[in-house]
Amino acid sequence: MTVPAVSVVIPTWNSEATLARALASIDDPHAELLIVDDRSDDAAALAAIVAADPRARLILKPARTNAAHSRAIGLAEARGEIVLFLDSDDHHLSGHAARRRRLHAETGASVVIGRFRLDDGARTWDPPIAGYDGGEIEDYIFAQGGDARSSALSVAPHKLRGTTFDQTLAKHQDWGFVLAAQRNGERIGFDPVPGVVISTGGDTRMSARSNVEASLAFARDLLRADANRRRFLLGRLRTSLRLHDLAAARRFRAALLAQRPSARERWGSLLLLLAGTLGIATPLHRLLAARR
Repeated sequence: MTVPAVSVVIPTWNSEATLARALASIDDPHAELLIVDDRSDDAAALAAIVAADPRARLILKPARTNAAHSRAIGLAEARGEIVLFLDSDDHHLSGHAARRRRLHAETGASVVIGRFRLDDGARTWDPPIAGYDGGEIEDYIFAQGGDARSSALSVAPHKLRGTTFDQTLAKHQDWGFVLAAQRNGERIGFDPVPGVVISTGGDTRMSARSNVEASLAFARDLLRADANRRRFLLGRLRTSLRLHDLAAARRFRAALLAQRPSARERWGSLLLLLAGTLGIATPLHRLLAARR
């Protein structure tokens, strides 16, 4: 059996509205597309979409777990020389798969992260994401303006040292993957060209909802530097306010205060919380960011 150059793993859950676009955006005609479904309510519609693309194969899980487990299943099943991951409400830009294949070959990286584009339904833009050229990946993500998203992630399975997605993580599974990758000794490369559009909207997107316990567990168990833990908690506080979840924001601030924050972190978080109560958190956050 011919080994495909590229496999793309797509976890799905009630993804009927977006899956066809995601599949159509993958412009490698010979790619292996693995759709791993997490017990969707629209399974019949998903099956019809998958059947319409000869490159695609549907994997039905026996019980619902989470997207990390779906990605791990897809990675284990994939036959490609490189494997890309794509959330079902995101889509590739032209040439993304081919460029990632070249990057893995040129750099010898077992894992590649990269820049991406964002789409909130009203506009599309390229967020300012710092380049990565080695060093501590935790600092890169939480202190140096970097990021690592699952839809912008690719791996070379034959070079991996056993790293996979941790299905015990209910949130921040992409960050968990790259933290584990570095700690496992993976060689991590960086793609400076945005190759995927990530949707920030949608009711079914897990990253668009607060899960306080999961985020607190991530900070406690996976982040090693106190300063990065505080930055992470501040980030979750801001996200909770953007989602108008004041209860979650208060819990993240309480967790922050337990971490011996600086005066700026202490009073800045209080100001953000008060602004959230008054409904002005978003403009205040933009003002504070502009003053940094």
